[in-house]
Amino acid sequence: MRFSLVLATKSRVTEVERFLRSLTTQSYTDFEVIIVDQNRDDRLVELIEFYSQKFSILHLKQLEPGLSRARNRGRAHTKGDLVAFPDDDCLYPPDLLAQVLRFFKDSQIEGNQIWDGVIARAFDIDEDKNAFLYCGDDNSGVVDLERAFRIGMTFVMFFPAHVIKEIAFDETLGPGSGSPWGCGEDMDYLFNCIKLKYKIYYNAKLIVRHPNPFKIYNFRQLVWREYSYGRGNGYLMGNNFPASFVKAEILPNFPYVITYMFKGRFDYSTYVAAAIIGMSLGYWDSVKQPKSIQTMQKSTVGSIS
Repeated sequence: MRFSLVLATKSRVTEVERFLRSLTTQSYTDFEVIIVDQNRDDRLVELIEFYSQKFSILHLKQLEPGLSRARNRGRAHTKGDLVAFPDDDCLYPPDLLAQVLRFFKDSQIEGNQIWDGVIARAFDIDEDKNAFLYCGDDNSGVVDLERAFRIGMTFVMFFPAHVIKEIAFDETLGPGSGSPWGCGEDMDYLFNCIKLKYKIYYNAKLIVRHPNPFKIYNFRQLVWREYSYGRGNGYLMGNNFPASFVKAEILPNFPYVITYMFKGRFDYSTYVAAAIIGMSLGYWDSVKQPKSIQTMQKSTVGSIS
């Protein structure tokens, strides 16, 4: 079985090189890489030429902004049996592809549930701990909508090709979309899979590594990130969960603002406040938006010819 790895990227070079280098250490080597390059210059050309000598790379230029748009462009070119969408700053441990393949094969051979997707755990680049606050735990199991909201990050998802060919990313969501919702395209994709009755499994033993944002961004970047991600999350909550769930997600965060202030951690207090404001505005976005527009934006199912 062959993997298709769709890598959408913009601005980064060192990080892309790190990911491609991680692929040279994979114990399973039947894969192709589809790089959707959103840079206006040729900064990646030399790098791609070098690694093209080691494995198959398709280099696509995509000057229109939008992470979801770039991933949709890449998914149209996939030829593999299993498809993933790695971030341009993540990396794969040496046995990851072999482990993912074994997961899908074992479920079929042993007569167990035949899964339509598997989600790995996101670990820090340098440490064996979670890269994000919400990115999985030790408890493997079936993924429902609520759990998808906790762990829905595109770079840890692996799907058989038939799922990818049926479901597209919502191009009104995510970085570069031009909308206020600076994230959520990944959770939205997972929500659509589940709503179409695809069976998704979270496997805590599968690890993808990713930088911890608190180690690589400055204060202003982190505040904007928390606000932007919060707004996307709030918008998704409003479109997919009852008001009681939204309240349960937003209200418990208020005490943390005060707690961090008393501890002298004004930076963390600001991050939490930014996330609360973002989630609240995102939820309001979903409430005030006409249902006809919501339906149009959720129409992300479509075959690739």
